[in-house]
Amino acid sequence: MALLLTCLLGTQAVGFVYRPSTGRFKDGFVLWNEGRFYLYSMYMDAPGDDSHFRNVWLATSPDGVHWQDVGPVISNAPFNIWAMAVHRVGDRFIMNHGSFSQPGLQNVIRFWKSMDLVHWTYMGSETDLFPDTRWYDPNSRLDCMSVVRALEDGHARYFGYATGPGGFLESDDGLHWSGMPEPHFDWGTVPPPPMSPEEGVFEVGGCHEIGGRYYYLGGWFNYMGTTGYGVYTLTADTPRGPFRPDEAAYRLCGNSGRWVALWARFCPTDRELLVNGYMYSGYTYETGETWLPPLKRAVVDSDAHLRLAYWPGNEAIKGTPVDVDLSGCRMVFPGVAGGDCLSGMSAGRLDLQAQPERGSIDRTGVPTTVAVLDSALDFSKGVAIEGTIQATCRDRRLGAPSAGLYLEEQPGEGTAILLHGYGRTEIGKMTLAEGLTFAPEDVIGPGCAAPAGIAPHRDHAFRLLARANMFEFYLDDMLVQTFNTTHEPGGIGRTPVRLGFIAQNGQGLFGDVKAWSMSLGE
Repeated sequence: MALLLTCLLGTQAVGFVYRPSTGRFKDGFVLWNEGRFYLYSMYMDAPGDDSHFRNVWLATSPDGVHWQDVGPVISNAPFNIWAMAVHRVGDRFIMNHGSFSQPGLQNVIRFWKSMDLVHWTYMGSETDLFPDTRWYDPNSRLDCMSVVRALEDGHARYFGYATGPGGFLESDDGLHWSGMPEPHFDWGTVPPPPMSPEEGVFEVGGCHEIGGRYYYLGGWFNYMGTTGYGVYTLTADTPRGPFRPDEAAYRLCGNSGRWVALWARFCPTDRELLVNGYMYSGYTYETGETWLPPLKRAVVDSDAHLRLAYWPGNEAIKGTPVDVDLSGCRMVFPGVAGGDCLSGMSAGRLDLQAQPERGSIDRTGVPTTVAVLDSALDFSKGVAIEGTIQATCRDRRLGAPSAGLYLEEQPGEGTAILLHGYGRTEIGKMTLAEGLTFAPEDVIGPGCAAPAGIAPHRDHAFRLLARANMFEFYLDDMLVQTFNTTHEPGGIGRTPVRLGFIAQNGQGLFGDVKAWSMSLGE
C-alpha cells in the first residue's frame, strides 16, 4: 500500500485547504484509515457540463491538512458518477454513488469495491439500487447513501440514508440492500424543507451514532427563511427514527444568503469524530472554484446538541510566525479621531471606543469605530490569526455592545464579522466611504449551532483562518462560519490586504493577537 501510494502521489495542491491541481471536483467525502486521510470526489478533467462527471478523484493526507493529488482512481465510467460515500465491510471497502439511468434521471445508486482504497472494481449492474417500487415512484431521485452499522435485536445490521424519497435502506451484510418505507420524521413546529416529493426530504450528508443517539445531517436551500444552502441536524433514538429537528441547534452550518459552504459528512478516526464539507470561492457553484475547507471536530454538548469545533489537527496549518503590532493600528472610521470614537492602547490591548452607547432596541445610527493594522498580511498565501476579543460598555445596563474583525479588501471596503452582545452574529460587506454602511450576508441567531453573538464584558478567544478570498472564523474554538469575500453574483471576491478591528455601541478590546503564515506551500 505504501509503495503504491508513493508511485501515484503527484504534486501537492494548495488552497483553502485543497483542490485538485487540474480539473474540477465536487461533493467530497473524507475517510480515515490506518493513520491516513483519503478524500474522494466526483471529478471532471476538462470544462464541461455535469454529464462530464464520470470520474472519482483521490487525494490523500497524513495529517488532514496537507493533501497530495493521487489522481483519478475511477476514470471514464460508462455512466455519471455523482456524490459518493465509502463504508467498510470486513476487509473490503464499498463505495456507493449516485448515478443516472438515463439523461436527467438521477434514480440509481451504483457500487464499487476495493481492498486498498486505490483500486476500485464496479460490482456490476446486478447490484445497482433503484427506488423500491413497493413504496416509491421508480423515477424518483436516489442519490449517495450514508451507511450506519448498528445492533438491532442483538444482531448487527447496516442502515443506509440516501437522498430521495426512497432513501431509507437496510442490509444484513452491507452489500445487498433493500428499500424500506421512508423513516419517520416528526417535524413538530419546524416546517419541513421545500424539496419536491420526487426529491425526498433533504440532500443527506451523513448519519452517525453518537452516545446512543443518531444524528442525521441534511442540506437544502431556500429554507428557514433564507436563500442560501444550509445543513440541518435531526436526531433519533434508533436508526429507524423518528427523526426530529434539533430546534435549539438546527442549522449546523452553511450560509443564510448564498451558496458558499455545503454539506457536512462524518469522518470517524481512531481518536475523534470529524466532519468535512466543501466550499466555493464564488457566490455559487457556477461562479467559483470548489475547495475542501479545514476539517472540523464534531462535538455533542451536555444538552445533546451537535456542534462543530476547531480541530486541533489544524495546528499543522501554522507556518512561520508573523509579527502583529496592535499599536500600529490606525483608525479608518471615523477618519479623524474625535468625540467618543477613539483608537488606542490600554494595558497592552487595542482599545476601540465607539460611544455614546445606545440600548439594544435603538440600533439606528449606532456609533462604530474601525481600526486597521498599518502592516499588510499575505492573505494570498494564507494566514492563521488568534487573539482575544471583548465587547463592553460604560453603562452595563445597556448590554448591547458589539465587536468584530474587518478584512480590508481595498481602501474603505471589506468584509466585517460582527459579534453582537445581544445574541446575534452578522457577516457581510462593510463600506466606510462617505459614511458607514453594512450589508449582512449571513446572520447567526437562535436555532443555529454556531455561536450567536458574544457575551458582553468578558474575553473570548477567536481564530481566523484565511487564504485568498476564503476564510473560517471560530469563537472559543466553536465554528462560527465558513465564508468568502464574494459580495456580488457573477464574480470572485477580492483577497484581503489588511486586518482590522471593529467596536460598535461601546468598547472593543483586542489582545494577545498572534499570526502565522500558512504552511500549505506555493
